[in-house]
Amino acid sequence: MAPALVDGGSTDDEEDRLPATAGFPVVGVQEFADSESLSASQMKLRKMLKKKAKSGGFESMGLSPSVFRGVKRKGYRVPTPIQRKTLPRILAGYDVVAMARTGSGKTAAFLIPILEKLKMHTAKAGARALILSPTRELAFQTQKFFKELGRYTDLKSVALVGGDSMEAQFEELANNPDVIIATPGRLMHHLSEVEGMSLTSVEYVVFDEADRLFEMGFAEQLRQILRHLNDSRQTLLFSATLPKLLADFAKAGLRDPHLIRLDIETKISPDLKLQFFTFRQEEKPAALVHLIGELIPSDQQTIIFVSTKHHVEFLYEVLKSRGIDISVVYGAMDQAARKIHIAKFRARKTTVLLVTDVAARGIDIPLLDNVVNFDFPPTPKLFVHRVGRAARAGRSGTAYSFVTAEEVPYMLDLHLFLSKPVFPAPTEDEVAENGCENLFMPAQSLWPLRNHAQMHSGCMQRHDHQHL
Repeated sequence: MAPALVDGGSTDDEEDRLPATAGFPVVGVQEFADSESLSASQMKLRKMLKKKAKSGGFESMGLSPSVFRGVKRKGYRVPTPIQRKTLPRILAGYDVVAMARTGSGKTAAFLIPILEKLKMHTAKAGARALILSPTRELAFQTQKFFKELGRYTDLKSVALVGGDSMEAQFEELANNPDVIIATPGRLMHHLSEVEGMSLTSVEYVVFDEADRLFEMGFAEQLRQILRHLNDSRQTLLFSATLPKLLADFAKAGLRDPHLIRLDIETKISPDLKLQFFTFRQEEKPAALVHLIGELIPSDQQTIIFVSTKHHVEFLYEVLKSRGIDISVVYGAMDQAARKIHIAKFRARKTTVLLVTDVAARGIDIPLLDNVVNFDFPPTPKLFVHRVGRAARAGRSGTAYSFVTAEEVPYMLDLHLFLSKPVFPAPTEDEVAENGCENLFMPAQSLWPLRNHAQMHSGCMQRHDHQHL
C-alpha cells in the first residue's frame, strides 16, 4: 500500500496529491477505488474519516469513556488541525510522520491514541509504549500531560532522563510501567546496565521533536534503540521540520507511513505580532530594561533569548538591579537550580525567563505572551522555532527582536524566508518633526528607529500595539 500524505496547506481540510518525487515515497490522501478491495483496517480508517467530517469534536473519534473524560478534564473541546489529521490514522494502526509548528497540539496527538490503545494497566512484564524526547524538560512535560490525560485510567509511566538517580529509576522500572518516556542517552544507559531489560514488548514508539533529536546528535543512539524494538511495532514520528537525514531515518524505520504536513505556508501564527528594533550592541541592555520594566504588562509572561550563558548571567544582574525578578536557564546550570527556576516561572512567581537556545529546548510554557530576541537568531528556522512559543492555541502574542547592524543580514534572510517585504523606518529627524505616526505602516514588517526605546518611549509604547 502506498504511504499517504495529508498536506494541510492554508486550510485544515485541503488535501492535495503531490508528486512522488517530493522526498517521501508516494504522497497524497489515501484513496480507495473499490470498497470491496479494502482491508479491515482501511475500512475502519475510511469510516473514521467520514465520521470525523460530520463532527469537529473528540466525541466523533470513538474514544473510551476513561480517555474521553481525561481529555475533557484537561480542557480540550475541539481537536487542533494536527490532532484531527493524525488521531484517526494512529487509531487505525498506521505509522505516521506528522509535521506541524510548535504549539499545534502535537503532544496530545500521540498521547490520546496511546492511552486509547493501552486502555488499562496489565501485569504482563515489559513496557508497551516508548516515547523518546530530546531533552529532560520535554520528557517531564510529556509525562505530566500523560498523567493528566490518563487520570481516569490506571496506566503507569516512568521518565528515564539524565541528571536523575539511576537507582530511583530502577525502582520505577521494577513497578512494571506501561509507558517509558525517555531521553535516548539515559535509555541506552539502562539497556546496557539493567540485566534482562528488553524493549521487545513495546507496541508503540514515538519520536517526539524528531528533528531536535537529530540536531542534538542522537541519530546513532536512535538507530540502536530501533534494533531493540519489535518489528511489528507502530511507529509515530512528530517533528517541526523534515531534513533529509530524518526523512531517510523515517523511510528505514517506519512501514508505509502516512506523512501529514500542516502549516507549511503559514510558518508563523497569524496571531503573533512581529516587531523589530535596531540598536547598537551597547544599547541593547538599556532597551531591554525599558521594554520589560515599562512597556510589557507585569502580568504577561515573557521569554528572552540570548546567545550565551555569559549573556544570561550579565542580563540577570542588570534586570535584578532594576528590581525585576526573573528566572534563568542555561546549559551548564545545575539541574536542581534549573528545576527551581523553571518551576517558579511556570507557577508565575516570576514572569520573565532568560534562556539560551540549547537550554530552552523542551521547555514548554503553554500560555506564553511574549518572546524577546535579545540576540537575533542566525537562521530563519531558529527564529520561527523561538517565536512559535507565543500566540499558541488561539491566543495572541508579540515577538520583539533587537537587531544590530551586524545582524541585519539575518533579518533580511528571515523576511525572504517568510516572503515578507521590508520597509525602512523613518529617520529620527522625521519622527521628531512628524511624531509617532510615521512609525506605523499597514500590516508589513519594518525597521524601527535606532535607540528608539530611550529617545521615543511614548512612540515605542504605541508601537507595541501595532501588527507590523
